[in-house]
Amino acid sequence: MGNIQCPRCEKVFNTFLDDERMRLGSFYDSEREESFDRLCEKCYRFVMDK
Repeated sequence: MGNIQCPRCEKVFNTFLDDERMRLGSFYDSEREESFDRLCEKCYRFVMDK
């Protein structure tokens, strides 16, 4: 593993150095009307709190 990018915010995370956790699953952002298969923790919280 190395770098992984959150498709919603487009931030790139290094899996070895960053503490940010990626969430895998099926997530729907009603604000953007888009579906995602993975999200960073910040985007996950934003989407799930709607």
